[in-house]
Amino acid sequence: MIDVPKKAPGEKYSFEELYDIIKKLRSPEGCPWDREQTHYSLVKPMLEEAYEAVDAIEKESTEKLTEELGDVLLQVIFHSIIGEEEGELSFNDVTDRCARKMLSRHTHIFGDAHAENSAEALNNWDEAKLKEKGFKTLREDLNDIPSCFPALMRAGKAAKKIRKGDGVYSCEKKFADGVGALGAMISLNNEETVGAVLYEVCRIAEKNGVDPELALKRFTDKVISEN
Repeated sequence: MIDVPKKAPGEKYSFEELYDIIKKLRSPEGCPWDREQTHYSLVKPMLEEAYEAVDAIEKESTEKLTEELGDVLLQVIFHSIIGEEEGELSFNDVTDRCARKMLSRHTHIFGDAHAENSAEALNNWDEAKLKEKGFKTLREDLNDIPSCFPALMRAGKAAKKIRKGDGVYSCEKKFADGVGALGAMISLNNEETVGAVLYEVCRIAEKNGVDPELALKRFTDKVISEN
């Protein structure tokens, strides 16, 4: 049995104590399940915990958010400890990389750039990110979008990068059947209409035996390959 000091309900465990508890779970005397986990086996839990934290925010539940943020932190610590055990990285590497990113990408705060509003601040971030990653082409920027993103999220990011990078892909130019002219026929400038159109596309796709998630993922692959 591993001895861990128990705290009264009014006392709080610190970050360092949580980190130590998880290290003990990974130790030879710890939990068999925890010892077996790898970066890859924890992919699904990482996604689930992130979604549950978002759900807590949307439900405006402070109690639930406190719990779910703890679960997200657990995943960060877990991966850091695994990386430390394998000689890949340490938690200090993670915090150092994050701190340096905050400093280098907020050029309007820690550099000579200026930002009068959030849009300009985001533009500074994007410019610093491209410089930091050494991307010289739109294709490199598009290929940096994680392929594991939900299809709609990935398509939206690709469309934004193509627009900002003067990309050339347009459904209007690719399809003669009028699919590309959808934006001209329907005013897609408000959330409700866009939601309705997307739902209707999914409804018709499902009715015709087409998986809309997979269809959009493959189409976005094609868009990226042509830019």
